[in-house]
Amino acid sequence: MNRLVPLCFRQLLLVSLFTAACFGAARPASADDADRTYLLGKLVFYYVDTPNQTTVPPLILDNGAIARGTESGLFWTSPKVPGLQRLVRALVKPPSQGGDESLQSLAAWILKVLDKPVMLTLVNDVDAPLSAGAFTRWDACDDGHGRAWPCASNIATMDDWRATCARRNNEAPPARRDYWAGQMTLGQTVFTTGSGGNTLATFVHELVHTQDRSDRQDVRFWLSSRWYNYGADGKHYTVEAVPNLRATYQEGIANTMALTVDSEMRRKMFKWLADNDVVLVEKALAPRSVYLNDHPCASAFEFPSQDIWLYDQLRVAGAHEVTSTPPMLAGYAEFQIRSIPPQFIVHNEYIISLTFSEYAWHMGLGKFLRAIKTNDAALFRTPASPIAKLYETLCTMGLEGRPLASVQNVNEAGPKPYLIPLAYADYFTGYQSRSKADYASIFENKLPQAWVDLYWDGYKDAVRSAAVLDTTHKPQFSHLTDIAIALGVTQSVPDQGP
Repeated sequence: MNRLVPLCFRQLLLVSLFTAACFGAARPASADDADRTYLLGKLVFYYVDTPNQTTVPPLILDNGAIARGTESGLFWTSPKVPGLQRLVRALVKPPSQGGDESLQSLAAWILKVLDKPVMLTLVNDVDAPLSAGAFTRWDACDDGHGRAWPCASNIATMDDWRATCARRNNEAPPARRDYWAGQMTLGQTVFTTGSGGNTLATFVHELVHTQDRSDRQDVRFWLSSRWYNYGADGKHYTVEAVPNLRATYQEGIANTMALTVDSEMRRKMFKWLADNDVVLVEKALAPRSVYLNDHPCASAFEFPSQDIWLYDQLRVAGAHEVTSTPPMLAGYAEFQIRSIPPQFIVHNEYIISLTFSEYAWHMGLGKFLRAIKTNDAALFRTPASPIAKLYETLCTMGLEGRPLASVQNVNEAGPKPYLIPLAYADYFTGYQSRSKADYASIFENKLPQAWVDLYWDGYKDAVRSAAVLDTTHKPQFSHLTDIAIALGVTQSVPDQGP
């Protein structure tokens, strides 16, 4: 397994278009005409044939014509963008015309989180590298070679950010654009060259970002004119723990959806966990004595986060640093997964995504997406911890309308689906919580104490006995079912969708 797969913000890696991917219990039902009609009404396709000519407006694809089976115009006649053409067909056409029913169902489920249009900008980036102006004009991300690497964003949070910056600089806020849920830009080159991943999973990952309105609090990771969301180098890797836990949440929930369709990545990352493999943490940090936040959009009270110095925190916490010869990556420290305390291991996006993707596989993808929708509404324009709020949302959903008080101070004999998220959080942090305080730190100490008490005092021992982890017992997929059974959940329930 290549553990050093770099992940640009809001991205997984790509290979040939729509490599076969296995859905398990998390698979939505096959698409029907209603799904395709919904996507035709929510996806707006813009085609940019000459991206460096930034004053030339993009072409808007005719969704009505697409629905009627007509393919005409420059986008469809161009021989340079076959991957982008296949993408459009896969999203909105019947299977007999190139449609991908699994993708259509999943895309429709995701878009219903916000139920707003999404802008997809398709770029012909094969003729020449994009100029700096083109990257700005088309909201594209550089793959390092001047091509349009897939990336996406939510419009409402971007509008809020722009308005805040304008107010703090005594400027008029720009016009809002949040009629849209979000936007995604991608070029043809990635479909032509491939980059070592699953294209279907990548598209799903990016689509989740268009729906996510959680606040990363970026300005708290701006220090001496540099972003430290992902460390000093601005990159993050599959096996890296990064400073900004809120960015980890955003990547984690997007990866959660991707892992439900990318069975190979799911296996690889689970093996990484099971083998107690290496987590990378960047060492090239600013001196701890430097606390100046000089970002033009920061208030005087937004001091830099102490998590910028994640490497220092791990050393103080006694995490076991190991040395590879040669080093896996220059400038990075290596730590064994299960030597990292729970509050720090959740800074890795795949610890989060494995936890929630296994919840989706065992409890239903629709349930997870309903939780995301509820969570998004609760998080929008609030400073709440997104990770703690999502656990609380999933647990509350598991009560099926009952109050939390109804399961406190009782030994409930029946199914306890409301505890499965908490049990999986314990499992995927390797049972490294030695105390209730350790366990609460997984959720930034912001999960209501009643939930922490309920799991830790009442059911932790049963869960850990059902799925043993020690020097001779490694994590295995069957453990997730064993945990569910230990909590009385012995039957699957048909997934009704979000």
